[in-house]
Amino acid sequence: MTDIPFTEKPKVLDKFITEHEQNLLTNSFSGAIWRYGWPINTIPLARPCWHIFIAGSKRTSLECCEHELASDSHWGFLLDIWRRTQLAHMRDCLLLGVYANGQTFGQDSPIHRDNKSIEPGKTAVLFCNAQWETTWGGELILFDQQKNDTIAAIQPKPGRIAIFDGHIPHRARAPTVDCDKLRITIAFKTMNKDIKQLAHAPN
Repeated sequence: MTDIPFTEKPKVLDKFITEHEQNLLTNSFSGAIWRYGWPINTIPLARPCWHIFIAGSKRTSLECCEHELASDSHWGFLLDIWRRTQLAHMRDCLLLGVYANGQTFGQDSPIHRDNKSIEPGKTAVLFCNAQWETTWGGELILFDQQKNDTIAAIQPKPGRIAIFDGHIPHRARAPTVDCDKLRITIAFKTMNKDIKQLAHAPN
C-alpha cells in the first residue's frame, strides 16, 4: 500500500461483529426486499446493483439518522455496530445514511467518492456475508486522487469492516463468475461534525 494523500489511511478491522450479530444480518437479509438499479445510471456502461435503503431519509439536510436507525424494528441492531465503529475510529463523524448493496457477477460499481471535499467525512463498509472465498473476488478497491493507481484492495471477509476517507475514489468489485452468492455490504455514510456545526452557525 502506497502513501495516501488524504486525511488518513484506511483502517481494516477483522472479527468486528459478534456471532449473534452475524446471525441477525443473515436472517435480516434472508427476508429483505432488494431494489434493483443503484446507482442511477448516469455513467455509460455502468452496471447497477441491488440496494436496500435502511436509514438517512434526511441526509440532504445533513440530519443525523441514528434515531431513525434505532427506531427500525428490522435493522435497529445495526446501531450497536455503528456506535462501536464510531467509538473506535469515527468519533468526529455524524451518521447521515445507512444502506445495503448487493452484487452478483458483472455488477462492478463505478469509481466514485462518497464525500465532497467541502463536506469531508468517512465511510464504514461492513462485509455481511457469513462465508466468502478469496477466489470469489468482490474486493473493495481504493484509488489515488487521479484514479490512476490502486492504493488498497480490501477482501470482503466475513465480519470485517473497512473505514476510509469518503473523498477517496473507490469501487466495489463484483463476485467472480464461479461465485453463486450475492456479495452483500452495509455502508455507513458520515460527515465531520465540525462541518455540520459550521453549516448551521449564524452569520
